[in-house]
Amino acid sequence: MIDEFIKEVEESAKNFSLKIEVVAKTKNAVKIKVQITENIYLQFYYNSLSGTKNYVLIGWNRRLFGRDCIGGRWHLHPFENPDEHVFCDEVPVKNFFEEVFEILIKNKLI
Repeated sequence: MIDEFIKEVEESAKNFSLKIEVVAKTKNAVKIKVQITENIYLQFYYNSLSGTKNYVLIGWNRRLFGRDCIGGRWHLHPFENPDEHVFCDEVPVKNFFEEVFEILIKNKLI
């Protein structure tokens, strides 16, 4: 399951001509970084035992936008207020990439 998650992130990153960096990997968890610009990157985390997934857009060392699944419930951290938690449905990694690039372009961050 870990390797499938890595492959999903890698394939989605390739669609935007980006490369992944596996920052940490254990038998049950993986943390992946996808650098977009010098100050902006994506971070993905998956733990197969707990089912936890985190997809985060980070800029200037703070969360700008994200989606998390903790305890089986997905929630969104909206770009307008990344500290807020809004319950939502799960989205595939590729859709998260699309959301992120839409946000980055709309807000002239890339």
